[in-house]
Amino acid sequence: MDDFENFTWGVTIAAAQTEGAYLADGKGMSIWDTFTQKSRRIKDRSNNQIATDFYHRYKEDIDLAVDIGLKIFRFSISWSRILPDGSGKINQRGIAFYNNVIDYCLKAGIEPWITTYHWDLPQRLQDKGGWKNREILLDYENYVAILRDHFADKVKNWILINEAIVCIGAGYFLGIHAPGKRGIRNFSASIHHMLLAQAMGFKVLKEKENLNVGTAVSCTKIEPFTNNFSDKKAADRIDALMNRVCIEPYLGLGYPEKELPLSKRIKKFVQEGDMEALKTDFDFWGIQTYAREVVKGAWYIPYLGAMLVSPKKREVPVSIMGWETYPHGTQYFVERFARYDPKKPLWLSECGIALSQEEDDQERIAYYKDVIKGVKKVLHKGIHLKGILIWTLVDNFEWAEGYVPKFGIIKMEENTLNRKMKKTAIWLKEYLLNIKL
Repeated sequence: MDDFENFTWGVTIAAAQTEGAYLADGKGMSIWDTFTQKSRRIKDRSNNQIATDFYHRYKEDIDLAVDIGLKIFRFSISWSRILPDGSGKINQRGIAFYNNVIDYCLKAGIEPWITTYHWDLPQRLQDKGGWKNREILLDYENYVAILRDHFADKVKNWILINEAIVCIGAGYFLGIHAPGKRGIRNFSASIHHMLLAQAMGFKVLKEKENLNVGTAVSCTKIEPFTNNFSDKKAADRIDALMNRVCIEPYLGLGYPEKELPLSKRIKKFVQEGDMEALKTDFDFWGIQTYAREVVKGAWYIPYLGAMLVSPKKREVPVSIMGWETYPHGTQYFVERFARYDPKKPLWLSECGIALSQEEDDQERIAYYKDVIKGVKKVLHKGIHLKGILIWTLVDNFEWAEGYVPKFGIIKMEENTLNRKMKKTAIWLKEYLLNIKL
């Protein structure tokens, strides 16, 4: 049997990073619209008001994906484009835009996948406390029901929330992402509410027959700096935070309190019936991994008692994001998830590497070749890995990093916004043409 029989390649994009048109056609403000107006929060002092202008150029981008040979086009919905106030009156022009995207995907011969939430909360809901406020459970449930009622007849595959641990960790604990909140109480309430909302969203979507509904989780390979007791325990704590908090409650295992005492603080926000409500048998898991981190014990660091050892100090390859380039993490996490449930379908729903504008794209090609080697190994083991959705199509707004990191396989000219295939896109097109099915 060929390694890639029934294996699918696609691409992932996100609304706040690509759409632009931030107030067009009735759209309300999102937390990222607000956050980027305070340009000192963004490293290159940029914003996402235009981004890649996917709102006006979606046909061009979909055509490029099809030309490369990709079979899945995963995009996220902007909550505030559908509900400008986060709840209440529906913006029909927003509904029409996403119907146009879906219809064009189907016409072009590429399968649309929807992500319901990729970090861009309506600002009106943040004004009420955002994910820290338990009332957001009903807001998200209502929002997902609207998406189901308008798009589920044409879109079968859905991802609920993208990378909860990054969204809440960076936005409600460290304050480096929108909405810029900090502190353990913000984190503890917000992560529980987001996980619970996702479980509710799953039930809403599954009311529609034949939908395939999963989630996308951020995974980071964690290793101790040394084999001493302090470093190994620190690695266990960080692994529990980064790779278990947003997974195991759905499996009925609860929060990993033993390895991560910090998670006991989440219990303050757990109401009767919550842990049972969290149990969710997703149709698939989306695995997203980019880097490896090495940690050592640091008793003086609040809550975590651990600190990262810089990749530069470890003398390993580092991307422009400051992350260790670690394509081997894809194989590691696919095998780890398979141990939870060998029968559960798995996707690499994001993977990629950020380069600078000046760097040779051969490094990106080498990255994907290493990912492919790992994929072949897990497929040989019989693991139920269904495909790869690469991050990303066009160089875009990379959150607090602005436009400096280039994850795309297609270049965007800064002034004209014109697209041009990079070496990676040309290589991938040829590779996909030559795969023997």
